[in-house]
Amino acid sequence: MQRLTAMLKDPEVGVSEIGALIAEDPALAGKVLKLANSAFYGLQERCLKVQQAASVLGLKVLRNVILQASVMQQFEHLSSEEFDVNAHWRHSLLTAHVCARLAGQSSQPMDLMPEELYACGLLHDVGQLILLEALGKNYIALVIHAEAQHLSRHAVEIAQLGFSHADVGALVAEQWGLPPSASIAIGQHHDAAVEGVAALVKTADLLVHALELHVKPDWRTLPENVREVIASQSLPPDALWDSLERFVARVGSMA
Repeated sequence: MQRLTAMLKDPEVGVSEIGALIAEDPALAGKVLKLANSAFYGLQERCLKVQQAASVLGLKVLRNVILQASVMQQFEHLSSEEFDVNAHWRHSLLTAHVCARLAGQSSQPMDLMPEELYACGLLHDVGQLILLEALGKNYIALVIHAEAQHLSRHAVEIAQLGFSHADVGALVAEQWGLPPSASIAIGQHHDAAVEGVAALVKTADLLVHALELHVKPDWRTLPENVREVIASQSLPPDALWDSLERFVARVGSMA
């Protein structure tokens, strides 16, 4: 994973070199192409090779596709009846796309490019999977307890473990070589008083949860930093919500 991450960050590395590395792992290559051909990217022509996907999507988008495919592959063995890994990744993919959209339509300057914010959204909850892998049934019990008591996983993690999945995710992002702003955003996306990149990731996460529940937020009652992110958009709040609903309806499931 670290080798691939380093190559994806290196502007001197071209499509052919990345494609050659991916080709060494047929399972990963298959996942990359499945994602590239999914409704999330809306390609008109089905791609059969990683190099072909790069020419259609562009190298920046392909880097994110490869990142999400490699991370998904790393944790796919964790799926169970108690923890729906597919649902986890669907939420993460939607959050990634919303992060990039919010960044692209914002009037406020950001420390990261939209494709880097995409990575923030993709990995904002990866700490949950790492905790699941490390703690096994104990983490499942924590998740069940949080749901039964109508508490956030984040709050229960801090109460029981002394740290949260956001803290773990920030450490992983740092180890994988993501920009410092990305690590901070992942680590702080549940915090109340955040701004900049962290506030944008927090806003995307909140909007995606609302989209998944089919409940339109009351814009007036949202946290101030979330309202500021939404106010910076080129679309008014209701139009932004409508565009996100259409996007979610279009992509359907990851399959």
